[in-house]
Amino acid sequence: MSFKALGVFRELQNSPGRESDDALILKEVLEQLEVLGVKTTAVTPEELDGLPLSGYDVVIPMCEAPARIARLDAEARRGAAALWVNPPSAVLACYRTAMVPRLAAEPGVVQPVAEVRETAGGPGPAPEFPAPHGWWAKRGDVHNTCDRDVVRVPAWGDAPAVLADFASRGIRHWVLQAHVPGDLVKFYGVGPGRWFTWFYHDPVRARRTPFDLDALAEQAARGARALGLEVFGGDAIIREDGSPAVIDLNSWPSFARVRRGAAVQISWHLQRRLKALTRTP
Repeated sequence: MSFKALGVFRELQNSPGRESDDALILKEVLEQLEVLGVKTTAVTPEELDGLPLSGYDVVIPMCEAPARIARLDAEARRGAAALWVNPPSAVLACYRTAMVPRLAAEPGVVQPVAEVRETAGGPGPAPEFPAPHGWWAKRGDVHNTCDRDVVRVPAWGDAPAVLADFASRGIRHWVLQAHVPGDLVKFYGVGPGRWFTWFYHDPVRARRTPFDLDALAEQAARGARALGLEVFGGDAIIREDGSPAVIDLNSWPSFARVRRGAAVQISWHLQRRLKALTRTP
């Protein structure tokens, strides 16, 4: 049986500084799928709008714009394609307003304590949770569109300026997360549970505190399952005692440092998922 796949590139405004990387991982995955016998089509987010989706077996959306993802979520619920990787509902679950409470409720996932607030009405009092090292202020919806979307707030007196910038850009919710000292690591995964890798965000400055890789991979996998992600990435802190804490999870990262190997693993995973659709009970 011949399968058809549709890949959707990410909006340029949602790929700050990595427009090429985000496009290249999707291109390489689609190239790998062609080798595996899958007919592929790639479109821009703008080309996607209004495009019928019923002729595809799998849709691979890297796009993130709220209105566009909401439309795809409705299409997925109507059964427009048999398989979505990742499902639009999982992309929406990665918006921090949804992700922070969902991960907080997931057993086995540790994240720095955080709080979601509305931008209207000013910053209000400092969060009640302990934050001796300050906070990170993050926009509440899509992950990053510019370097002002995630800002360190060393003292609460710095919060009004950050919040004013968020509000001026139409951001309705923000997340305050306690800063946790440690080694910042980035991770990538497929499955979850099929493939996992990681690296230091800044290998020169990393303290290289020893840690249990199984613990990091398990937390990432649990978080990905809680959000509905099959192809994912994220950030974590290896704390001073060696225990990991997940900071962020996101759908379809760029996989820039490991692109070739990741493309093989992702396409293999997609082929397996497609083959499973044709199996009879």
